[in-house]
Amino acid sequence: MRLQPTIKVIALNDVIVSIRMPKTLVFELKEMAKSQNFLDLSEEVRSIVRQKWLCYAHPELFELKKLREGIEDEIKRKSTKKMQEEVAKELEKIKAQLKKEGLIDEK
Repeated sequence: MRLQPTIKVIALNDVIVSIRMPKTLVFELKEMAKSQNFLDLSEEVRSIVRQKWLCYAHPELFELKKLREGIEDEIKRKSTKKMQEEVAKELEKIKAQLKKEGLIDEK
């Protein structure tokens, strides 16, 4: 019989919470913690709890936060795409110039 990993979270008021979860969930949380630069799983769990608390305690603020994050992501995506298009155009200009000067073969 395998025991599932247990995560202990220590809050500021010295309350310890023990959470039992499947290994696959622990693995996913560890990956999320790494990608979000958390030191350990307890920070990741606290972050998730804060997000859920905000969602239930202040749904309007939560919706505004999600909307803002969505807008930021879209702006980043569009600026990245625009930058890639500009780089591609510049590379085409360089390629055309090199062909014109005979430094590369036309194929």
